[in-house]
Amino acid sequence: MTKDIENSLIEAIACTIDQVALGNPYRQIGFDDGKNRLGWVKDASFARVKESVKNASYLFEGKKNFIFIGMGGSINGIKPLFSIFESSSFHTLDNLDPEAISNILKKIDDLESTLVISISKSGTTKETQLLSLTLKEVFSRRLGPDKWKQHFLWLSDVSSFEKLDEFGWDGVKKVPIQFDAEVDIGGRFSSPHTFIFILPLFLLLGKDLDKLENIYNSFIALKGKVRQEAKRICEQISEKPDAYFSPHTSKELGESFSSWIVQLFQESLGSKLDNFPVKTLTNIDDKGFVPLGLSMDIEDSAVALMSQMYFFQIFIAFYAGEKNINFVTQGFVEKYKNQMRELEGQEREGEEPEVLELDSLIAQTNEHIKPEHR
Repeated sequence: MTKDIENSLIEAIACTIDQVALGNPYRQIGFDDGKNRLGWVKDASFARVKESVKNASYLFEGKKNFIFIGMGGSINGIKPLFSIFESSSFHTLDNLDPEAISNILKKIDDLESTLVISISKSGTTKETQLLSLTLKEVFSRRLGPDKWKQHFLWLSDVSSFEKLDEFGWDGVKKVPIQFDAEVDIGGRFSSPHTFIFILPLFLLLGKDLDKLENIYNSFIALKGKVRQEAKRICEQISEKPDAYFSPHTSKELGESFSSWIVQLFQESLGSKLDNFPVKTLTNIDDKGFVPLGLSMDIEDSAVALMSQMYFFQIFIAFYAGEKNINFVTQGFVEKYKNQMRELEGQEREGEEPEVLELDSLIAQTNEHIKPEHR
């Protein structure tokens, strides 16, 4: 392993790119378009966590139903929490299927006791805006045009608050995603290190700050040991010519945690180096895949989840340091967002698309399938 890889990572935290030593690998791989994305490695004090909670505490009064809206890393990281606590009062929206909203509203008999929490770093995520605006219409229609604002909360970067107002969210409470109000944590590293994860945990704990403090500080106390275990495993496999990994998780965390892990690994490592295959399959036993998992026995399920998340994230940071992979960028995601922006507002041109019978569609598809395709 590269000498002092852990120290190199820690030294790059909260620095501008020019402040990081030339020999530090994270000068090249910890920045996205010149912006530091290593904020998740540093610890926020619980005093700052508590301040974020209290900043929006008036909205939680009398609320028993919660709808979280977000895409990708902004929502995937909190789904495993709902697997642990198994509460029927917490819901997530991360797709544009009209049935998804209808099914949630059917389960909620009282909008007066419901809070919608929308999550977007940029404030402009198209899907999140569309879903939020749809619910805004529902709440405004049922509760009145003056009352709906007390039922919405936005988690975003401070720099995006103005944009949110332009989209029609003026007068709605907004809270920074990061406890320090900085912008150096990307979406897939936001859980468990930001308000995106801590807020639903606080609500699931019955809004008990003492319980939250105990869980949070227990996690912080374990981070050093977690780093050492991730570092040790990375030392053992850093010479492997591919990134075929099988992260192992407990059954109680369900499919949602597996999805979060796959996104974390594939977006961080995949398509970054030529001729470097990346494949992530959770909970399989195959000699071609390196099994990964935190071996520590942690009694509290929330602390265990937070520690496992950090283990996989810090492993990727160390592994990327060895392979010289910029693990904080997400080129294909940005390309998709740019295409969405270009398409927005454009009218369809030309003739209507041809309607094909199923047999014809199958025949055309077969023409494009080659023997080497899997």
